[in-house]
Amino acid sequence: MYKRNAGFIAKLNNSSSNKILDEMKVSSSKTRTTLILAVVLHLRKVLNILLILLGIGSLFLIGILIFIGTSMGKRADNKFVENGIERRTYIVDSIYRAENLDINSSYKPLSLHFNGKPIFSIGQKLSEIDSTLTYRIDPNADYQAYFPTIKDYLTAEDKLSLYKIGKHSYINGIVYFSTDQQSERIFNVSGTWGFSVYDKNLLEEMKIWLIENLFPELENHFEFKENWNYKIETQNQIEHFNLTKNNESWTLNYEVELK
Repeated sequence: MYKRNAGFIAKLNNSSSNKILDEMKVSSSKTRTTLILAVVLHLRKVLNILLILLGIGSLFLIGILIFIGTSMGKRADNKFVENGIERRTYIVDSIYRAENLDINSSYKPLSLHFNGKPIFSIGQKLSEIDSTLTYRIDPNADYQAYFPTIKDYLTAEDKLSLYKIGKHSYINGIVYFSTDQQSERIFNVSGTWGFSVYDKNLLEEMKIWLIENLFPELENHFEFKENWNYKIETQNQIEHFNLTKNNESWTLNYEVELK
């Protein structure tokens, strides 16, 4: 009986023991699962924190890069502006030297008249000339390659021409000049007058009109003679006149040279 009881008890004890072990295994498994979940959650939190820090760091880095880029851009823009100013100054100075223009000199008003007085002086500012004189940009003149640092102009103002004399004859005049963009000083002055003559008897009338309206200083000097030349010279400039003939047409060329 004892042995049977003992065996039963042993079986009971073994069964209980196995049950306890199983419960312990289950408990251990749950614990591991819990620990794993805890670790995963913790890692996720750490990862989120890292991502946030990385995001802030990235924004900070982007901000730094933008700041550096902006600063470098401003420096580049300033350098570009400085280089542009230096280049314009160099161009103007070089052209002034080529033209013998001295900005510190005072030039006598030109002998060419408009509205009863000298049209302008070398070195005079564009804003100071007769406001009724109309002019426009000349895209095909001497310094077109340096526009807008140097601007070439022409004026075909009506008062520079005589559109009809007699039945068919006329005088057509154009004056050219240049200025620099910054100071607007006038220089590089020239002009041309074409005489279309259909009646030789009108030459004297054309001569009188030219002297009275445009070049008073040519009185007693100008004459319709092929290859006629004349000059008006002052301390620092020479006004050159040259008359040529082609069939029944004459051309008077006028140019101002600086000394």
